[in-house]
Amino acid sequence: MWMIKVMFACLVTGSLGHVTFTNLKCEMFDRKFGKFQVCHIKAVNRTHKYIDLEIMLSILPINNIMINLEPMRHGNGYRPFFMSMKYDFCKYMRNPNERSLIFLKEIHSTFINASNLNHTCPYNHNISVTKFWTGNLEKAFLRYLPVPNGDYALFSTWYVSNIPRLFVNIFFKVTN
Repeated sequence: MWMIKVMFACLVTGSLGHVTFTNLKCEMFDRKFGKFQVCHIKAVNRTHKYIDLEIMLSILPINNIMINLEPMRHGNGYRPFFMSMKYDFCKYMRNPNERSLIFLKEIHSTFINASNLNHTCPYNHNISVTKFWTGNLEKAFLRYLPVPNGDYALFSTWYVSNIPRLFVNIFFKVTN
């Protein structure tokens, strides 16, 4: 009987997984472009953590942003879990409901309320992500995708004017 209840819960709510941030790496390739003021994970309690990022930009305005996203899974090192995807972020922000950009929309929806990246280009200000917590990922992805337990990462390289300027790599663990 309990097995039927668990299966029903999985069907109704999606996956029963829990996401925990384990590491965060931020680096600016071009020091003239800007610098990371803040790049850390803060623990709320044993199970929930959130990310804070603050990027001070030296070259403004920004009119052209491309993002390369690489979902990774740990198994003898981090290896591609899914295909690498490259998106024109400014184009996405002009039309976030475009069907071909659904993966970017799901990722962006997890941190839109914690970020000031919520308008179209140009960006004439520093970039901040404050209190981006793991519950957002659980609500967005794990209810749709049956992701197996394990260690994962999302590697992102951000290009401005077709020049790689910075990367943000988020490492996390999925458990049931």
